[in-house]
Order: sequence, then structure tokens, then C-alpha cells
Amino acid sequence: MGAAAAFYLDRSADFRPAIDQIIDRFSPTPEVLEGGRDRLGAAVLAEHTMLPCFARNPEFQDNPPSWLERRQLGPLSSQKEPLRDFPDLSKMPGLVKIEQILSSGGNQRHHCAATRVGEHWFVTANHCVLMRGTSAVVVDMVVIAPQNDVMQEDAVIVPVTGAVCNRSWYSDTGKFDDDIALLYIEDVSRLSDVKIATMDSAAAPLPVSEYEDAYFAGWGKNGENRFLQGGPLTISHIGGAFIMANNGGEFSPCVGDSGGPLYVGRDGQPRLVGVLSSVTMDACPPYDLAFYVRLKTYDVWLRNVMKLCEQGGKFVCKPNRSGV
Repeated sequence: MGAAAAFYLDRSADFRPAIDQIIDRFSPTPEVLEGGRDRLGAAVLAEHTMLPCFARNPEFQDNPPSWLERRQLGPLSSQKEPLRDFPDLSKMPGLVKIEQILSSGGNQRHHCAATRVGEHWFVTANHCVLMRGTSAVVVDMVVIAPQNDVMQEDAVIVPVTGAVCNRSWYSDTGKFDDDIALLYIEDVSRLSDVKIATMDSAAAPLPVSEYEDAYFAGWGKNGENRFLQGGPLTISHIGGAFIMANNGGEFSPCVGDSGGPLYVGRDGQPRLVGVLSSVTMDACPPYDLAFYVRLKTYDVWLRNVMKLCEQGGKFVCKPNRSGV
């Protein structure tokens, strides 16, 4: 986390060429499945810098694990209060919590956030899916529909079907370049209240002047991984791939908010412009800088993933059995 300030210094507005060739969203989907199977071919994945990085164990379909039940979130008798008022969820379309299940009993978890950007698609940080540098094995992954308090009895818990990460992330430079991923959820019938967010795009990016009204949210350390917390952010720098926020030591994003959204207001309508990649202080407080992946830079990559990895209503960007 603390490396963010160091690696940010070499960023410039024009550091990155066009990421990929754009696939026309209105054109027929190319025949790219390997041997007629339900898996996208390795050559196509590599061409578009896509890395299949999670696929749910099919055994869980017939035998739903205990962590899909409300009681796994914690005792209902736990009477805690958040340190701050809850943010206004109506201003945060698409926001959900992610929990990676890291143990067979479901007690060990990794916390992040994501934002819905398509009928079945949710954007998050790459490191929320692939936890490089750790020995943790991801048993399962779920999203929890937006709740001020995820320990409420009516919390909606839905399993993630699969995920696609940017293949260029975490190169041998050791930097958090390309820290972006997409989650796919096949059955979204219980997520009807989660609206699809409007993303900033390369074709019509928001002007810098619009970033004066920026705000964040998440269920990280600020809210003990339980309570939704968020607030306004001061944007101090907008680069080609990253957006840097600096609230001058005041309340800001923290550990566990990774993958969460950076919204800006436009004509009273929230626009999703970034995904939290890192913060430079883990204690929270003190608070320091927050770095967001700038979504307009990855607009082509995101659309390519959503175009190619969902075919016939099915997720086809699956890891090979030998690994990702």
C-alpha cells in the first residue's frame, strides 16, 4: 500500500498508447472458443491482455456452502455503531461489497468493493481478485448487495461466477500498473436494486472541472469491514492512468476500500471515474493519499472483456485447470 506515492511519480498523461483494438459492440461476436468448448481461446485472451483469474467451483452449485447464509457474516446480537454517519447510497449506483472466502469454513475473508457496470459485470481492482505475494487460496468469492450495515439480516449475498484480470498487472517492475479486473455474476436476479453505474469513457471523457465534486465509499477499515463509510475527496492530480486524491490528512479511503468507486457529480448524476488501487497509509488515521485507476484509460479493455467473455449468456473466460 505504501508504495503508491513512489510509483506514481513516473506517471504522465500520455504515458500509455492505445490499449487494444476496439471490438465493435454492435458487430457479431467472433468465433473464438477453443475447439467448440465453453472456453475462450488462449490466443484471443493474450491479444486483449485478458487473464482469467477466478472461476467458481461447480460443486458449490449443487451443494451451496455455508458462507452464503446470513449467519456467516457475524452474530446478529453484535450491537456496534459506526463512527460516522452513513453516506447516501442513492448517490452511489452499482456499489457492492466483495468478500473473498479464504478458508473452508468461511471465517477467513478478504474485503474489497466493486461497482456494477453491466447487467452481469462489476469492476474492481485486480489485487482484489489476485492477491499476489500471499499464500492465500481463494475458496470462493461473493458480493453483498449495498447495505449500510452488512450484518443486517436481509443482506443479499450472491456468488461470483468468474473474473477476468488485466494481464499486464503487477509486472516485474513491482508496480501496481493496470490494477483493474471485472467480475461476472451469472445469476443477478437478487441484485435488481443494484443499478448499473455510468462510466467515464474514452470517447467522451469528463472535463477536469467536473472533478471538484468527487466522493468515495467502501466497507473497509474505516467501518470495521462492516459499516459503509464514505465522503468527499479532493482530487490533487489527474494522470493518464491514475487519479490521486489528497484530503490533507482528513477522513479518506483506507485498507479494505480497494476496488471501490470514485464518483464525480455531473448535472446531479454520479459518474464512475475511478477504482481504488492503493492508499499510502494503512493505519487510518492518519490518512494520506489515495490512488484510483482512471477508468477512461481502460474503456476499451473493459468493453472488450464484456464483449468477448460473455457468450450465449455464459461466462467463457475460465482459467485452465493447470492454473490461470
